[in-house]
Amino acid sequence: MEELRSIEVLDKEIQADARKKAEKILEKAEVDCNLLLAGVDELVEKSKTEILKKNDAKIAAFEKDQAAALPLEKERFKVSFIQNAINKAFDDYFKKLSDEKILEILLKKAESYVASFNSQKLNVAFYGFSEQGVKKTIGKAFSVLAYTETEFNKIIVENNEGLSIPKGVILETEDKSVRVRLTISELISQIQDKYRAELFEALFGGRLSK
Repeated sequence: MEELRSIEVLDKEIQADARKKAEKILEKAEVDCNLLLAGVDELVEKSKTEILKKNDAKIAAFEKDQAAALPLEKERFKVSFIQNAINKAFDDYFKKLSDEKILEILLKKAESYVASFNSQKLNVAFYGFSEQGVKKTIGKAFSVLAYTETEFNKIIVENNEGLSIPKGVILETEDKSVRVRLTISELISQIQDKYRAELFEALFGGRLSK
């Protein structure tokens, strides 16, 4: 009974953490995750054939460990195993996209913020992209004061979300009243919050119970 209660506590902690993350995102803005549905569909289809095949040995080892591990440790290991697999799938997907395509996707997110900019000029900070690429995409959509190359997690605190090469753009109005984060890590976080069940099914096809 004690072990079952421990698992329930862990489950509540995980759910609470997920809710906090979702609330934090929603405080910044309501972003339409359907912008990436086509990309997610592609990711799902490729994951069914590629990721499952690569993970056969890992799943077998995981199931073997499950039989021997304590219930609470099994649950923690399972949560970590699932999250790492999802992170890797996203990382593999974005590594296949060109910087131009990624910037186009991120720029779509900025459309809902246009009114809050109040027609002001913007300062643009970026990381993981070339300045030329950022100017080509962002410069077409907004009036920009200056472009500044920065580093991941320097201006705004972010979770890495398992990315090999984090990439993003941060827009800030001239009077510094509005700052908008257009980053891959934020986008992945939002998609996972909304489509976690679908991603889980695509990656594991019911082979691991949630």
